[in-house]
Amino acid sequence: MSRIIQAYFHTENQAEDAKVLLMKYNPEMLEVGSLEGGYNGSGRLLLPILDGGGLVNEANMNNSYAMVGTLPTAAANSSDYASDRDATALHYVLTAKVAYADYSGAAEIIRRNHGHLEELDE
Repeated sequence: MSRIIQAYFHTENQAEDAKVLLMKYNPEMLEVGSLEGGYNGSGRLLLPILDGGGLVNEANMNNSYAMVGTLPTAAANSSDYASDRDATALHYVLTAKVAYADYSGAAEIIRRNHGHLEELDE
């Protein structure tokens, strides 16, 4: 059984770096595309993992997930993107289909590479 992953990035380089790292899971599908107007969805996004703190606290250390309703309420993950708090600043999308057993590892790779993972209803 497999699971679809959809993640959004600020830059093409971030998306392509995550794509290369996801190849270790031998995904059935793996592609990066650009979004002309930026992210315009209303789904729940899992924020990138913050190095050195931020949203990572005792309550979510075990699963590394920080849930938010929409991206604009979240803090940026680095000073490079301090002004990119708006979801429309996410201009690249990565879509992959990985084995169900590999999903958590793939999600961690995406989030460690500044990806905003969308929670899809299965």
